[in-house]
Amino acid sequence: MLIFGLTGIKLFARIVECPKGILIPLIFLLSIVGAYAINNSVADIWWMLGFGVLGYFMKLYGYQVGPVILGVILSRLVDENWRRAIISERGDLGEFFGNLFSSPLSIVLFSVVVLVLLSQTPLSKLLKRKHHTLSDKQSTGHPGNANDSTA
Repeated sequence: MLIFGLTGIKLFARIVECPKGILIPLIFLLSIVGAYAINNSVADIWWMLGFGVLGYFMKLYGYQVGPVILGVILSRLVDENWRRAIISERGDLGEFFGNLFSSPLSIVLFSVVVLVLLSQTPLSKLLKRKHHTLSDKQSTGHPGNANDSTA
């Protein structure tokens, strides 16, 4: 794959310089052929067009398209592995979450995930802002501050 990419780099650069009037219909045609070729189903073409329109409007209104694409791709893997984990515990959620805290490694990983999720909440951002305003007040030279040279 690397050899193919390196040998075709000049050709690929010329393709990008192709006029949009030729390039966009070609990409559209290849997308339709690729969507149809997966399952030989016209419904897949409609799904492709629907997600294309959704992506256009998301980009138009300033939404990040990358995380949505990542979520669509990874959702099947997450679902399959979630089912596998529940089946391994014979459908008992209490046993599943009980085993989550059975080893030190799982406790550390679970704690890191919880901290990352909590760091993205509005409450966390508010606490950070208050902490910064308090540290700014202390560094401006209030009485009793070690940085105050007027005393």
